Amino acid sequence: MTVVKVKKEYFSIILILICLIVLFRYPDESKNGVIKGIEICLYTIIPSLFPFMTLSTYTVKSNILSPFYKLLSGTSKAFFKQPPCAISVIILSMIGGFPVGIKMANDLYMQGQITNEQAQRLCLFCMNGGPAFVITTVGLSMLGSMKAGIIIYVSLCISAFVSGVISSFVADKKDFSKNEKSDISLPLSSLSVAISDSMQSIITICAWVILFSSATSCLKSVGLSEKAYLVVCSLLEVTNGCILLSGKASIPVIAGIIGFGGLCVHFQVLSFLKNTSMKYGYFLASRVLNAILSAIFTQLFLIFIPVETDVFSNFDKNAVYSFSVSFPAFFVVIIMCIIMILDIDRKKKVC
Repeated sequence: MTVVKVKKEYFSIILILICLIVLFRYPDESKNGVIKGIEICLYTIIPSLFPFMTLSTYTVKSNILSPFYKLLSGTSKAFFKQPPCAISVIILSMIGGFPVGIKMANDLYMQGQITNEQAQRLCLFCMNGGPAFVITTVGLSMLGSMKAGIIIYVSLCISAFVSGVISSFVADKKDFSKNEKSDISLPLSSLSVAISDSMQSIITICAWVILFSSATSCLKSVGLSEKAYLVVCSLLEVTNGCILLSGKASIPVIAGIIGFGGLCVHFQVLSFLKNTSMKYGYFLASRVLNAILSAIFTQLFLIFIPVETDVFSNFDKNAVYSFSVSFPAFFVVIIMCIIMILDIDRKKKVC
C-alpha cells in the first residue's frame, strides 16, 4: 500500500517537472495559448453558456416546471427509471451544452429532489454538445454543411437516450415520487442565487479552458507527429479538436470526438461528480460509450442521407467567434426576463 502511494507521489512530481520544463522552454506558445483561451471564454463560452447555466439553476431552485412533471412522469420512469423532475435535466442537457446537464443533476441532488444513485446515473448521459455548437459551429462553419451538423446533433441526442436507457438497468428499485417537490417559488432572491452560482461555475469552466488552451498550444512545439498531435488535441479539448480534424477526418470521427467531450470538459464537471460521490472511471467509461454510439449512429445516418463536405478545411479558427451567438440562449434570456417581470407583478398584487 505504501509503495503505491510513493509511486503516485513520484508520478505527480515528474508531471509537475515536465510542465515546468515545457513552460520555461516554450513561454511564447504558452502565452499565446492563454490569450486564445481567454478569447474563447469571452466570445464563446460566456455568451452561449451563461444564460443556460442561470436558467437551469433557477429552474431547480424555483421548481417552476413541477406542473409539467406529472405529464412526463411516464416517460421518465419507463425509459430512464428516473423521477419526473429529471426530465428537465435531460432536455436542458441536450440544449444548453456540455456542463449544464451535470450541473442540474448536482443541483437536484443538493436540493434533495433526487437520490444519490439517480444523480450518478444522470451524470452518465446528461452531457451533450448544444445545437449552437454542433449544428452551427461544427456543421456549418467547420464542415461547410448544416446537414452534417444536424446529423451529428441528432446522433448525439440518440446516443444520450440509449445511454440513459442502458443506465436504467442498474437502477435501484425505489419509489420515484417520494423526493418530488410540488411547491413553486419564484422569488427574485432565487434568481440572484442562480446568477451567483452560475457565475462561479462559469469562472471554473473558463479557468480549465484557458489551462487546456495553453497546453495544446505548447504541444505544437514538443515534436509530436501530426497524427499524434491531432489525437492528443482531440482528446484534450473538443472545440480545438474539431477545428483540427475538420477536412481531415470523417464526420463519424468528429461525432465521436464531440460525444467524448474532451478531458477539458471532464475536468470542468469534476466538482459536480465529487458531490455525488461518483467515481471518475465510471464517468469516463460512459463518455467512451457515448463516443462510440455517436460515431455509429452518425455513420448509419450518412448511409441514407449522404453529406458532402470540404476535403480540405479552409476554416478560420477566429470564425468560431462569429458563430458563437446562440439563438436558443437569446430566447432563454427573454424567458428569464418575462419570469422576472411576472414575479414583480405578482408581488405587487400581494402587496
